[in-house]
Amino acid sequence: MREAPVAGFFLDFDGRAPSMTELTRRIVDRAAELPALTRLLPGERVRHWPARAAALDPGVHVRHRHVPEGARALHAVCEELLTRELPGGEHPPWDCWLLTRPSPPGGYRVCFRVHHALHDGVGAAHSVLGLLADTPVGGPPLYAAGRAGVRAVLLAAREAAAPVLRPGPPWHAMRHSAERGPGVRWAYGDVPLARLRALADTHGTSVNDVALAALALALRSWSAEQGLPAAPPAARTLISMSTRRPAERHRPGNHVVFHRLHLPVTAGPLAAAVAEVRRRTDAVRHSRRRDALRALLELPRPLAPGVRALRTVVNPRVYPFAVSSVHFPESFSCFGGRLAGASLFLYLGDDDQRLVYLSFTRTPDAVRCAVVADVPRARTTAIPRHWAEALG
Repeated sequence: MREAPVAGFFLDFDGRAPSMTELTRRIVDRAAELPALTRLLPGERVRHWPARAAALDPGVHVRHRHVPEGARALHAVCEELLTRELPGGEHPPWDCWLLTRPSPPGGYRVCFRVHHALHDGVGAAHSVLGLLADTPVGGPPLYAAGRAGVRAVLLAAREAAAPVLRPGPPWHAMRHSAERGPGVRWAYGDVPLARLRALADTHGTSVNDVALAALALALRSWSAEQGLPAAPPAARTLISMSTRRPAERHRPGNHVVFHRLHLPVTAGPLAAAVAEVRRRTDAVRHSRRRDALRALLELPRPLAPGVRALRTVVNPRVYPFAVSSVHFPESFSCFGGRLAGASLFLYLGDDDQRLVYLSFTRTPDAVRCAVVADVPRARTTAIPRHWAEALG
């Protein structure tokens, strides 16, 4: 039996942790108003989500874990939650965990988990804000529909199918290591947001382009440190893009598409890598790829790409890893606690399809690069350290 694909966030807040009574009351009251969090998963052959609201049980959807002292203990609990079974039966498949410690160094952690078919990363971010924020705040960008044209749609379909039809040689560094066993590994590294913004301003590009360029250099230094074969000149990477419109802020379902990006692993110094990444991401934007892929996503069944197609594309034998990015607004606070750091995660939970997942999550002070990998690919958890070093 396949494990459910789980998406969500680990969120670190400054200040005093709320009591379980006040946190539970806030989450359950607000979840009842969020369509994606009151629905059960439809059957495999059902296109539309059930109209009826499902039961919200405070004891099922809001949980507490008191974590022993030490950073490693908190880390182990987070790795455990990545593979813990989601609520099921008559309960919508999501939950929220408050993680506290005996002597917290001025903060606490919240873990929000949801079935990936119910929510993509951007949808999960808007639900987190709806559940936790002290006051209404904006969230990650939502994209109004645009016209891509038939040619753009056909080109997007061809590009999406190309790696499957002509996968090319795999990058040996991402193959399984000798280590085996169940479970998942999670690691992250933080870099001050001010550092990435300064680099973005210097090179006339976006913070996300700088983060991707640093990732290219990180892959090069990481493979050398591991004593692995040199990375290819351009590492084939799967980049996620949200297609959520403003009216779909809290709508159930997965509104994410992917495009292929070749990271310039051998581009030289950071400035050269940034220039090359910008050239390639500009090409994606100018091609209206988001609108074209949205059109494919919205085709009527049986033509619409389904779960089987997604698992074929999101495949470690085709791509070394997948990358997502999301950001939270500066005004986001929870019971007076300011958001100090966050990590978007995705665990596909499929024994033979566990790709390495990497995310960039931006908060008011930092950008957090995080990796989720199975045990045989656990050595990839060193990549966030190399990413931070590439940014100086």
